[in-house]
Amino acid sequence: MDLETIGIVGLGLIGGSLALALRRALPGLRIIGVDDDERTRQLALAEDACHACWVLEEAPLADCQLVVLAVPAEPLLAILPQVAARMRSGSILTDVCGAKERICAAGAQQKRVIFAGAHPMAGTEYRGFTAANPALFRGCTVALCAPGGGGNAKSRARASQLVRELWTAAGAEKLLELTPGAHDQAVTFASHLPYLAAAAVVEALHASPEAMLASELAAGGFRDTTRLAGDGTISGAAALNRFVPEAARSLAQTLRELADLIDHDAAGALVRLGQLAEDRRRMKLPRAASR
Repeated sequence: MDLETIGIVGLGLIGGSLALALRRALPGLRIIGVDDDERTRQLALAEDACHACWVLEEAPLADCQLVVLAVPAEPLLAILPQVAARMRSGSILTDVCGAKERICAAGAQQKRVIFAGAHPMAGTEYRGFTAANPALFRGCTVALCAPGGGGNAKSRARASQLVRELWTAAGAEKLLELTPGAHDQAVTFASHLPYLAAAAVVEALHASPEAMLASELAAGGFRDTTRLAGDGTISGAAALNRFVPEAARSLAQTLRELADLIDHDAAGALVRLGQLAEDRRRMKLPRAASR
């Protein structure tokens, strides 16, 4: 890979996992870690995830040929111009955010750097560097958006290739080139709607007069169904996705229809749910990450 030094801003689950994966795959690559939390910086250095760690205001971003923004959606929008302004002219800025339209639009305004949006479809409900896993991206799919911002056609093509190589080195198996809008439409159902459904189940449990007993009876089904509700990073991306509200309303209507079917046609409900169960068993799903 034609990279000597990169920066990773945000050393939580995604940024920390990326740093660990790249340190294993590309030992000659110099990685500068950036995080505002002192304990996180200490842990990243202790685990040899980065060669050096800084707070954002002091990080030598001009030394980096490529910088990855691995912070939640809302802070990402706020700091993106600040990071771009401190990078070397013509260098590459990318991200990992689960919403692409607004992020890529903001990146396209940064004429000093080339912005190439990306989104690895990987994660867990755990947060922080202590949850980082060098195998997190093994076999995963990464969505890539066409570069924008500065540069000419040749430099943008090179930026796109380097971002592809970065994720391939981290373990990604499939790289999909998508427009920001197509990404956000698809990820609504692949990630954001499942998150909202999980959050709604948790909220319904808390509102139930039988919440205590239900919690005691909860087992694997409840755990698996509500796992995403524990992932606070999805909520920010979902809030930036303009396709989510209508999809959530559609899901609510589907639940109402199922409730009515159970009420008035139990046999029909069993047939419909049985078919959905069969459809789910036939889905090709990604493997869980292992250490």
